[in-house]
Amino acid sequence: MRIHIKQENIKRLYRAQNRALYWLFGIVCLGFLGLQLGRIQAIADFNYSLHEMMYFPFIFALFAAPIVFVIYIFLLCKFLLNRGKQKANIKTGITSIFVIASIVVIISITIHQSYEVTTGGVFEVEEKFREDRNYYLVLNDKKIKVSSEQFHLVEKNQQYSISFVWNKRTPNIGELETIEPVK
Repeated sequence: MRIHIKQENIKRLYRAQNRALYWLFGIVCLGFLGLQLGRIQAIADFNYSLHEMMYFPFIFALFAAPIVFVIYIFLLCKFLLNRGKQKANIKTGITSIFVIASIVVIISITIHQSYEVTTGGVFEVEEKFREDRNYYLVLNDKKIKVSSEQFHLVEKNQQYSISFVWNKRTPNIGELETIEPVK
């Protein structure tokens, strides 16, 4: 009778920690989706209030994910302590590793994107060149990636109204958003 109760308790703890892991995964995915939708300029141009609301899942995830993570770790520890030394189910282990790896990748992408900066203004094209199959302009010592069409329309030593995105971790590389000639 006692062994049966212990087995039921282990099954209950397993389901609870598994549920917490999937909740954590869902919260992180929803936050990531909200962040990516909030970054779409077309939504901001269409309706700025809608654009701002797209960030709500991300803000919710910032507060909820750490709480659910602590709950998951607590339930996992409790499950492992009650289970004792038993052979682990490979399918369960692979699923858990996949979910945790997905969470780590999503968080890594989010951290990388948090260092992105948009710079705009009037710039003089210092240089333009082609490297491999990519086209670049040099603005304020930053190598800005452009399309083939934009590359052929731009002239060296001319001023343009330009907006580009670059990352603080790689400050010398960027990507062009808009470009218009200055009159």
